[in-house]
Amino acid sequence: MQLLMYSRGGPLGDENVLIELAYMDESSETADPLYLNAMKKLRESKLLLREDIQDHVLFFFACHSSSLMRFEFLAGWCPEGLKIYQYHGLPMIHAIIDVFAIESVFIFFKTALRYHPNDLGLLFLKDHEGKTACERAFKKYGTYKTMSAIGDLFPFDDPKLPILHHVAKHAPQFMRDFGSRYLSAIYFRDCQGRTLLQAKLASGNKTFIDDPMFFLEMSDEQVREIDPGNNLYPFMVAASEETCNLSIIGINRRV
Repeated sequence: MQLLMYSRGGPLGDENVLIELAYMDESSETADPLYLNAMKKLRESKLLLREDIQDHVLFFFACHSSSLMRFEFLAGWCPEGLKIYQYHGLPMIHAIIDVFAIESVFIFFKTALRYHPNDLGLLFLKDHEGKTACERAFKKYGTYKTMSAIGDLFPFDDPKLPILHHVAKHAPQFMRDFGSRYLSAIYFRDCQGRTLLQAKLASGNKTFIDDPMFFLEMSDEQVREIDPGNNLYPFMVAASEETCNLSIIGINRRV
C-alpha cells in the first residue's frame, strides 16, 4: 500500500492520513482486514507508533462496526488507553457516546470488557464532572436502548460479574433499572468479597438520615458480618461517614 512508502517526517505524520487509515472505507466491512494489514505493516516499520493512538485519537475514529478489526488491534496494542485517553477533554467512551450511535458504544464496551473486567468494561468510568459513561448513555439513548445494549454484554439471566456492586458505588440512581433485570447478581460478592449490602454501605451513598430503613431492615446475620474490604461492622462503616447520623450506632446492640 502506498502509505507504507512514507516516512515519519512525510505525509504519514499528517493527522488526516492516520485518521483516514483508522476509519476509511467506513461503508465496507470487507475493507477492514486490508487496512488492518496496512496498520500492522506500518507498526512493524515503526511508521505507526503507540503514541499515535492518543495523539491522533485513533480509538475514536476506529470505533465502528466497519473498522472493528482495526479498533480491536489498537485496543490490544494499548489497552490502558481505553481508560486514560481523552478527546476534547472527555474520556474516550464519553466522547464516543456524545457523537456516535449506540452500536459504536457497544463495540467500545465489549472490547474494553476484555481488558478491564474489574471495571466492567469502563461502563462506569467518570468524566471530570463525575458523570459516568452509563449515565451519559442513559441520557442520550434512553433507558430501554441502553439497558438492551448492556444486557448483550452482561446477560440478564447470567451476568457472571457483580454488576450491581458497581451500580451501588458509581450510579446508585440507576439501581432500580439494573436491579429489576439482574436478579441473580443480588447474591454475588465482588473482588473484595463484599456482599451487595456491604458494597452499598461502603459506597458512602447510604446514610441513616436519608434511608433509615436500609439499616433497620438488616438481618442479625448482616449486622454481625464484618466487611472484608475494611474489616468493619456495618454500624462502624456508617458511623465513619461524615454525613451520617451517629444514632445508627444503636444497631451495635444487636451485634
